[in-house]
Amino acid sequence: MSASAAVAYALLAAGVLAELICCVGVWWMRDVFDRLHYSGAGSLVGPVLIGASVAITGFSQLSGTVQSLAALAFLAALGPALTHATARSARRLVHRDLATRADDAGEGT
Repeated sequence: MSASAAVAYALLAAGVLAELICCVGVWWMRDVFDRLHYSGAGSLVGPVLIGASVAITGFSQLSGTVQSLAALAFLAALGPALTHATARSARRLVHRDLATRADDAGEGT
């Protein structure tokens, strides 16, 4: 086995382990905000490690590598935004302390 294959397998194993830890964290936590912490990490840490493994092995073709890295970039760009939007909505429901956009503009009742 070559050194690049060993590194790729190590990255793949680390990515799968990170995903398993995040899944257990989502299952174990009681609060929605704690669960979001683990789901946010699961949407970025594991895919980055697995994507690095795919990039090192070269997948089967160059187009497959490019597609997997494009999917990784999509997850990295939009995952935190989705986690933030979900947390904001959950905070509004749980604590009822965030104003709506109409309230911020002074137009609400």
